[in-house]
This record gives sequence, structure tokens and C-alpha cells, in this order.
Amino acid sequence: MSITGSDQGAEPDNDHGGLGVADFAKRSVSAALREAISLIPRSKRRLLFFASAIQVSLGLLDLLGIALIGLVAAVAVSGIDESGLPAAAQTVMGWFGIEDASVSKTTVIIAGLAVVILIGKTALSAIMSRRIMVFLANRQADLSVRLARSFLSRPLMEVQRWTTSEAVYALGPGVASATVLLLSAAITIASELFLFTIVGVSLLAYDPLTTLIAVALFFVVGIGLQRILGRWSARTAQIMTDSSISTLTAVSEALATYRETTVLDRRDLYLAKYEDLATRTARAGATTSYIMEIPKYVLEAALYFGVVFLAIIQFLTNDWASAAATTAIFLAAGSRVTPALLRLQGAGITIRNAAVQAQPTFYMAKFLGLTLDDSESKVTPPIPVSVERLHRHIATGYPDFVADIEISNVALTYQDAAAPALIDVSFTAPMGASIALVGPTGAGKSTLADVILGVLEPQIGQARISGIAPRDAVERWPGAISYVPQNVALVIGSVRENVALGLPTELIDDELVWEALHRAHLADFLTDSREGLDTAVGERGFRLSGGQRQRLGIARALYTRPKLLVLDEATSALDAETEQAIIQTLDELEGEVTTVTVAHRLATVRRADLLLYIRDGRVQAQGNFEEVRGRVPDFDRSASLLGL
Repeated sequence: MSITGSDQGAEPDNDHGGLGVADFAKRSVSAALREAISLIPRSKRRLLFFASAIQVSLGLLDLLGIALIGLVAAVAVSGIDESGLPAAAQTVMGWFGIEDASVSKTTVIIAGLAVVILIGKTALSAIMSRRIMVFLANRQADLSVRLARSFLSRPLMEVQRWTTSEAVYALGPGVASATVLLLSAAITIASELFLFTIVGVSLLAYDPLTTLIAVALFFVVGIGLQRILGRWSARTAQIMTDSSISTLTAVSEALATYRETTVLDRRDLYLAKYEDLATRTARAGATTSYIMEIPKYVLEAALYFGVVFLAIIQFLTNDWASAAATTAIFLAAGSRVTPALLRLQGAGITIRNAAVQAQPTFYMAKFLGLTLDDSESKVTPPIPVSVERLHRHIATGYPDFVADIEISNVALTYQDAAAPALIDVSFTAPMGASIALVGPTGAGKSTLADVILGVLEPQIGQARISGIAPRDAVERWPGAISYVPQNVALVIGSVRENVALGLPTELIDDELVWEALHRAHLADFLTDSREGLDTAVGERGFRLSGGQRQRLGIARALYTRPKLLVLDEATSALDAETEQAIIQTLDELEGEVTTVTVAHRLATVRRADLLLYIRDGRVQAQGNFEEVRGRVPDFDRSASLLGL
């Protein structure tokens, strides 16, 4: 697995591109089914089993319809055969009270009843299939949300063990495979196997020899198809899973590095890679479709051969009534069993494919330690409630939040890193203080900022904001803590939606948006625009300059009027004049807002109340600008070169 992150002090492990989903193909279908069922809450699991039992039991109607079709044939032939009806047929007619009716009337009655039963079974089966698919679709949505909620609540180090492509796949297509595809295929297999069993047992009691011959024929054909097509489809499913994740990765890389690949003239290399992946995916999809079609042709041929062979033997060895009844029964059985066998073959291929494709989701569930208590499936408070709470905090100014910082003996090492990212870091800062984190690249500055924010949890020591853990402070006082990254990630939408990130558009306070934009020195640009707050930023902010994107990120952080503001090289993309204006804005907040600034440009941190010089994960000196300058020769030399 790979870990990425700034200032972590170690190279990421990319030996197999992340989670290595190719290993998942070794898992069995039965194990995949157990895992899929375990991810459904217990109360919903009982409903699934009940619905499945109803679907399976509908096979009894098929058996009744087949028997009635055989009776129709026997009655029809009895009109021209002197031997009359078989004893079994006479007994059945007695059950319906039509033993004395004419041949034509009896034939019509029984045929009509058989049609009603078989059509009714088909209709009921379709209705139940629809209900089951809707149920499984709801479980898919529920599981996807539970996984996403748990995944996004984890510390940064755990989240970054997954590449974006792997996470997107595990939370989307993987969940669909684990629920709708895998479980619906399992229900189909159970239904068709039950149908085969009851029809087979009934036919065995009626004509043992003919039944055994028919079973042997279809068993050989079915097993042969399953062995050949099953292995083929499993290989194809693995190709589709791997290539789907790789395609997402390739597209993401190409879009993220568009300028670099254009300037370096390497777009063709990405296109060649994408072409190869797209070709593999398309061919694998075509192969899967072809595999699903093969059983239809093979089983149809087997059915025609079997019926013709049976009819010849029956009419040569038995009286016409018995021969007609037997042939009709086996023909009716074949007409119901052959589609069922096709569905079984298709479900067998689907369940193998889904078992492979669902493994990243199963892995994520285990990785997150997802519990299955029914309480976890309860709906979280709706967004409007949290928005009202957020605006209430903004309006009152977070009166019970004290933006002081206490870092005690913090140590943290990234997974697979050769050296710790932080070693025994300690400092305290009162509310309203300005703190600056400086040092060479890779020293651990951004890592320490992430610890302060609660994005990373230290393995040793503790971080406290307002006396509690940062993550608890974020949940208790939403909006009191804000962050501006070095590279601001913008969402597709308007300026308004980007400043009030994640809030429903109808609940965004435009006054707060304009206030934040004024503080970020972006309001004049938008005032001159016809669209104002509705100005579209485009995907990844392509319609804005680098400085405008950065100022938009600063406005986002200031929207909630925070009491603690963390800036990670937040002014590095700004021109000198705008940077100075932003610094002036931060100076105006001094005394009211605690600021933590990660910076390389020393001019931006010269007036900090507390400056920490970090190297190799350790705080080598802390104090004001001049005190640190006197204790760290490298820092003094850098300041001198800048004329400070």
C-alpha cells in the first residue's frame, strides 16, 4: 500500500500501485457470499431470506403446470387411442371433478388451467425479482454510505493508504458487485436449483429411466459449460476489475498533469496507455457478453436432440396415450428447465465475476472494521440541522471555544517510512497568538499542521485544542477551526458554492460569503463580473488564475469566521501586493484568531508571536523571529540573504 503526503520524510511505497486487487481473484465464491451477507444489517438480512424463500418456492407452480401439460396430452390422445387414459391421469381428473366430461372440454379446461398457472408463476416471479432487486439496490446505497462515512472519518494516514481510483471503485462499482450482482445471482441460483430438484424428483417418480437419461445429458452439458465458461469468465472479470481501476488512475493522472504532459509532449504516452486499457476493458466486456450467450445455443441444441430422441423411443415402445403424455411432460419440463438452466449458467458466471469485482469493497470493510449493528444503518441527522448549528456558532462567535493549542511530546511515523516524520514535538500557544512553522522541505511542518488540525493522530503524545482532541473540537464547534492548503481544491460550481464548501446552495449566507471574499481580496474581481457569486469556476478552477484560486481558498476558510486558522503555504501563489494585503488581513485578526502558518518565505512570518524551526521532524528552536535566528545558523543565514 502507498502513503502520500507532504513533509512526511519518506518515499511512498508504490511497488504494486496500491492495494494489489489482483490477489482477490484467489478468494472463493462461497467466501464472497458470506462476506456480502455479513455486510447487511441483521434486520434487513431476515427480510432478504424471507423474500428469497418466496422466490424459490414459486418453483412449485412450475411443477404443477408441467404436470397439467402432460395431462392435456394424455387426454387429447385418449380420444383416438382405444387404450384410454392412464390410471394416474384419471385420478387427477377426478380431483378436478371432470372425469365424465368430453375429451375436447376436458382438454380445454386443463390446458387453460396450465396456462394460467405457468403465466401466473412467471408474473409472480417477475414481481418478486423486482422487489428483491429494489431491496438490494437500497442495501447497496446503505452500504456505500456507511463505508464512505467510516472511510472519510479516518485519519489521513489511513485514508492515504488507498489511491483515489481504488477508493472510488471500492465505494461504487465494488459495492454494486457485493450487493446487487452477487446476492441476486445467489438467489437466482437457489431458485433454479430448487426447480431442478422438484422437477427432477417428480419426473424420476414418473419415469425413472427416461429421467436419468435426460438428467445425464443435461448434467454433462451443464457441467462442461460451467467448467469451461466459469474459468474463462473469472479471468475476464479480473481483467475488467484491474483495467477499470487502472483506467480511472490514468485519466486522473492525465488531467492532473495536463500542463506538464503538454509542455513535455508526453500526451501521446498517456493516450497510448489509455488506449491499451480501454481496449482491454472493451474486449473483456465483449468476451463476457459472448460467454453469456454461449449456453443458450448449446442448451437449445441439447433440448431439441433430447426431445426428438425421447419421442421416437416413447412412440416405439408405449401406447399412444402414455407416449404422448410422457413426451409432453418431458417437453414441458424441458421448456421450463432449459431457460432455468440458462439463468443458472448466467447467474453462475455473474456470481464468479461479482465475487472477484467485490473484493476491493470487502477489503475496505475489513480495513475500516465496519461493524454490522443495526444502529449503524440509522440515518444521520439531515444536513439542514448541521447547517443551522453551524450558522448559530458563527453568529455567537463560538463563545465557549478557546483557541489555544497544546502539543505534548508528539511523535509520528508514516507507514513504511525509514524515519519518523515528527519526534518529541512540544509547544503551547495561547488564544489569539500567531504561530509560524519554518524549516527546510520535508522537515515535518505540514505533518505538524495536520496533527494540530486532527487530520493526523500522533502515535505518541497528544494534541489539544481548547482542552480536547482536535477531532473532537471540530465536531463540537464546527467552523471554529479552518484550514487553507498550499494547493486549493475547487469543486465544480459557482464561487458561492466553493466559498461555502459542501453547504446546500439555498442555505448559504451570501453576506458571510461577501465578507470572506472581501477579507481574501477577491470581492472586487467578482463585483466587476456580471455573474457575481454565481460566477462558475470550472472544473478544478480552470477559469480562475492561480492567485484567484488561492484567494478563493482563503475566503473559504474565513467564511465561518474561525477562531483558529491554519495556513499551509497559503500565500505562496499570490503576487507580492496581494500577499501583503492578505498578511494585513491576518494581522487584523491577531488577538482574536489564533493562526498557524507554514511558510518558506520568511517575510510572511517575521511578526509571528511564536516561531518553530523544524528539521528532520524535531523542533530545533522556538521563540520569536530574532530568538530563533540567534539559535539556528541556517535560519540566520537564510534571513540575511533575504535582507531581513
